[in-house]
Amino acid sequence: MHNCDGLSPFLCGRLPTSYDSYVPSPAPESSRSRELLPGGVFATRRAIRRRGGITAIGCAVALWLLGKVLSYVFSGPMGGVFSFVFTVMAVPALPMFGVPAGGTDNTVLIAIAVSAIAWWFIGQMASGRVTKKPVVGWREWLREFFTVGIALWCGAAGGLLLGALLLGAW
Repeated sequence: MHNCDGLSPFLCGRLPTSYDSYVPSPAPESSRSRELLPGGVFATRRAIRRRGGITAIGCAVALWLLGKVLSYVFSGPMGGVFSFVFTVMAVPALPMFGVPAGGTDNTVLIAIAVSAIAWWFIGQMASGRVTKKPVVGWREWLREFFTVGIALWCGAAGGLLLGALLLGAW
């Protein structure tokens, strides 16, 4: 055989037993997860994935607070309408538990819990759908969230209308 010092084993005719013997192992420092650039593309995607559900619950709480503020700004029946509409938008499970017609404190708490779970799932679903795109931000998440949230709000409004119809309001 020839002297193969400094030559590739493939050129010498001596093939290695596995390719892994010639691939250098990663340095211990590179095996750690690398730091993300704050505000960068990957950091934003990770934040949307992690905080989508909590942000959706925060949007529902903001709707409820907006209804409460509008009820104080507009006195009388108009304030009550604003408060009721925004409360049903924030807690869409209220009509399902019959809260406008009658309900106890326990049914209101159960409706709030069910609505919070629904908003969390919708927020996470919006996060999953949005982060499939290469470059995303909270604006895209909000657009996707409102697309699905409108369907939930229409369902809650339909439940209220159906309840009013069955109770003889029309």
